[in-house]
Amino acid sequence: MAQDNNVVDYYDTIADEYDDSRFNNSYGRFIDYEERRILDELMKPSPDAKRLEMACGTGRLTNYATHALDASTEMMKHAQKRHPNVDFRQASAAETGFDNETFDTVYSFHLMMHLEPSLIKSIIAEAHRILKPGGRLIFDIPSKKRRQLLHHKQESWHGGTDLTKEEVLEMSKELFDLGSTHGIMLMPVHKLPTGMRKSMRKLDFSLANGCLKQYSSYLVFELIKR
Repeated sequence: MAQDNNVVDYYDTIADEYDDSRFNNSYGRFIDYEERRILDELMKPSPDAKRLEMACGTGRLTNYATHALDASTEMMKHAQKRHPNVDFRQASAAETGFDNETFDTVYSFHLMMHLEPSLIKSIIAEAHRILKPGGRLIFDIPSKKRRQLLHHKQESWHGGTDLTKEEVLEMSKELFDLGSTHGIMLMPVHKLPTGMRKSMRKLDFSLANGCLKQYSSYLVFELIKR
């Protein structure tokens, strides 16, 4: 199964301006801050660990990886310049080409949300194949419960897939156990004045990982291979 061609073509087209348009602003830095806090917690330094980033894009979060892949050649060119010591491969996340039980951790951000559930299940199965026993799969997905609460429906494939915790566990139940869950962005950040956003990041992160976690904009799952 190949990576969805619409997604690949889209990211090939916007690769050169992706970082500036998505993350060189107060909203993008807000997301980046919270994602990095979670990864800093889950990806403690380990000199012997092999870590694969699926759909590395331009390499914004590739500093946590020893290996990385992306189906978009244009996005990956930027990642290779940023991280010359990482082993890169052009491949689909559903067909990585790596040997069985190669990695200690596989992680991916901003990928699953663009894909049909059937393709997400294929990627989960591929991650299981290439992970060592007890290895971890870490990924994010928009929270379906938040979107239902706000009566929000995404009309295009871009960020079009949302899931609940229960749905993620059902998708992966034969392969993984749940390690931990995390939330990203509980506040409606786009409605906050731009000058306030930086000062609100720590508070939002605390709220997004409290009792209202399921209503955060995004959920991050750490799954442990059985």
